[in-house]
Amino acid sequence: MHAPATTTRSWPMLAALGGGLVGTALAAGAGGAPQVVLAGLGVAALGWGVLSLRSGRPLAPRTVLAASVAALLLAGAAVASGSVADVPGLPLATACAFLAAVALSVAPAARHGRAVPAQPEASVVDRTPAGRPAHARPSPAAEARRSLAGLAIGAVLVSALATPALAATEAGRSAVPHGEHGTHPVDAPGGPGHHH
Repeated sequence: MHAPATTTRSWPMLAALGGGLVGTALAAGAGGAPQVVLAGLGVAALGWGVLSLRSGRPLAPRTVLAASVAALLLAGAAVASGSVADVPGLPLATACAFLAAVALSVAPAARHGRAVPAQPEASVVDRTPAGRPAHARPSPAAEARRSLAGLAIGAVLVSALATPALAATEAGRSAVPHGEHGTHPVDAPGGPGHHH
């Protein structure tokens, strides 16, 4: 497997996790049918992301591609009709961007009707048609380092997009600010909490 492919192998799953988090946060502040749809898509994206990360490859690429495209079309129709007017724009756009990233990443595998391979082929050396070695494959340690670096870079990119989107949701606006957990304001003397 080429170095860029090894580095970015986990990115579709991380995008699904980011989209799932934003979708479920949007569902918490939505009502009616949008709440049900957003919650369902969010939970499905989280589940797919976790299972695919665990297996080391995007699972069910055709199903994921179809579901992602359908969700993007549904989101576009909902925005055009005004039925999601109470859903904040930034988080919805971010969730759609994550869905689009997932769809684009699984499209090649879906087109060929196969899952993306988890590991490179077993041969140690790629050969040209004449049978000469083209280049040696990197060692498993080098592959692991690239994969880990890609996971870290992808996590930073996803968090950079997901964090402001989550903060803009109803759940994010209602969250207790950092450092205030467990603290209570002190009543002033003579105030409602003061007893003689």
